[in-house]
Amino acid sequence: MTNEKTALKHLIIIIMAELAVIAAAVWLFDPFYQYHEPFFGLRAVLNDRDNQMAGTIHNFHYDSLLVGSSVAENFDTDWLNSAYDCDTLKTIRASGSMADLLYYVEMAEEEQDIQNIFWCIDIFAMTASTEVQLFHEDIPQYLHTKTPLDDLPYVYNKEILLEKIPSTIVSSYKGINTGGQAYNWASDKNFSAEGAMRWYDRPAYAGQDIAEKDPELYTETIRENVKMLAGQIEEHSEIQFRFLVPPYSMLWWDCAWVNGEEEERFFVLEETIPMLLAFDNVEIYYFQNDRDIICDLDNYMDMIHYSPEINQFMLEQMSIGNYRLTEENFEETLADMRKLVYSIHEEEIYRYY
Repeated sequence: MTNEKTALKHLIIIIMAELAVIAAAVWLFDPFYQYHEPFFGLRAVLNDRDNQMAGTIHNFHYDSLLVGSSVAENFDTDWLNSAYDCDTLKTIRASGSMADLLYYVEMAEEEQDIQNIFWCIDIFAMTASTEVQLFHEDIPQYLHTKTPLDDLPYVYNKEILLEKIPSTIVSSYKGINTGGQAYNWASDKNFSAEGAMRWYDRPAYAGQDIAEKDPELYTETIRENVKMLAGQIEEHSEIQFRFLVPPYSMLWWDCAWVNGEEEERFFVLEETIPMLLAFDNVEIYYFQNDRDIICDLDNYMDMIHYSPEINQFMLEQMSIGNYRLTEENFEETLADMRKLVYSIHEEEIYRYY
């Protein structure tokens, strides 16, 4: 009996030691950055936006944010830091709604004194639910809390220990998804007209009228999203906001026309832009009507995702004040956008179909 008790005691000690070693390894290497920035001279490897976003916001040092959806992931924040003398954290939510992005922005404002927010503002973000939609089985809520008491699924996780930690170390040494290239997804993508057109099978319309979406289905939601964004800007007059309206391809606009959603998308612009222009701490840059970009499908991999060269072009143009909207030119710009969209579904699209 004594031998059995001794054996059991030794087994318990071994198990506890193994658990301690595993917990220590996860804490030290911390691939989701739940506890700290990287140790041992490793660079932060940011390639899992949903699982790493909260940890980086809580634990990294920064004074600026780059906010947006997947179309903002290929911006080079190192270039931004050099151009604006700042330290920028990418704050990304795929297909991010305004509510989800504001959730992250407000979290960051609680952690750091934010000086600049560079916001790649998507038209579709303003049509999404006004409720935060972040949490589901792929984004566990415990990653968003500061207490370690609910972190057992992270600390004792075979995938974290045997896959995430080794791949993070390798990526750090190879410089993959590090620095300004955090979350960059472009390396293996096909940016070409052929690649883009695979995502849109345009139906044939023999001149019949398009049934426009009922405005009652979207006006209230859009106005509420605009109101939420306005509240953020008004509450933080100390922050310099720079908004970029990114250039979705003409496929996206033709698809909007075909599905009766063209006016909904213009309603977003007509509600959002004047609101932004009313604030002294806001600049807004509009790239959506650049014909050389949106009508050249070789710039895209699908209807909205453009190449990193377009990301860089936008940053460079913003830094010298080009493409900026003002009280004096925004109405003319939107009128030009309407002409462009009309020419897309009447003429431009037929260069590819």
